[in-house]
Amino acid sequence: MDIETWELSIAELTDMVLDCYRRAGKVVYKALKLALNLVEEDKPVLEICEKLEGFIINSGARPAFPVNISINQVAAHYTADIEDELTVPRKGIVKVDIGVHVDGFIADAALSIPLGVDYLELVDAAYNALVAAIRAMKPFKPLQEIGVVIEREITKMGFNPIRNLSGHLIDRYNLHAGKSVPNTGIGYPNVVSRTGEVYAIEPFATNGVGEVVEGNVVTIFRLSSLKRVKRDKKANEIIKKVWSSFRSLPFAKRWLARLIGRSQVDEVIAKLANYKAITGYPVLVERSAGMVSQMEDTIILASRRETINLTRAIEIYRELRYR
Repeated sequence: MDIETWELSIAELTDMVLDCYRRAGKVVYKALKLALNLVEEDKPVLEICEKLEGFIINSGARPAFPVNISINQVAAHYTADIEDELTVPRKGIVKVDIGVHVDGFIADAALSIPLGVDYLELVDAAYNALVAAIRAMKPFKPLQEIGVVIEREITKMGFNPIRNLSGHLIDRYNLHAGKSVPNTGIGYPNVVSRTGEVYAIEPFATNGVGEVVEGNVVTIFRLSSLKRVKRDKKANEIIKKVWSSFRSLPFAKRWLARLIGRSQVDEVIAKLANYKAITGYPVLVERSAGMVSQMEDTIILASRRETINLTRAIEIYRELRYR
């Protein structure tokens, strides 16, 4: 059975569902605040990831995906490897992307932390775009119009939006539930938002050409099929264990090592990829090696008049920028 068969439809906004979303959003907010204290020159990225993931678990929630720490030209999909030696640089931009779920209800947000003053305006561009996009986001609005708003805010500061990255509709246990919120005014002309939907809006700004390509590093994976593998009992046991631990949400290579042992990880990943049981997420890098900033919040379109910002990353950045 393919994972898609298990995906759940858009949840009704019952009090229980809203409570789960709010709890997840509160943990994301607190984790991003913690990240401000953890991200400093020469700090190991592995330490940052594991402290933030530990904080999420100790808060009574679960990571919806591995904590992403994407630095400078890296836009997304970098989490620490098992024995990662990467450290925070002296200058640049560190993007911290955190997802949390409570009973499968997900909140997802990101904060760009500028190291020094060289790239403050680039981070401001992503921040301004997110603020404007949330203000513009209403039920029954074409998502293309949100892309127009994001693109306008970024380009008027002299930067480019990253056109092949986008925000996304969120559903229970499903980070990317079918609809995308573009970062430019191109695409999705007939796709509209609806009341009760949950969206992660995430503008990416760059001083490069505005496009990401896949790098060679892959440290994040996702279970993509539950089909039994013929004549491989061990593989089926691991698939079952991964499903029990992570469902269809992304997981880190280092998380898998804790489940099955460090010595088996590379062999198991290769085998499951060959069986098409897992999908890898290569690190995404700006094509011209431009610097990249990102801001992201998760919102609920509760009604025509009420938009709930679950994660409030924009508030954290505002405090950081103007304190």
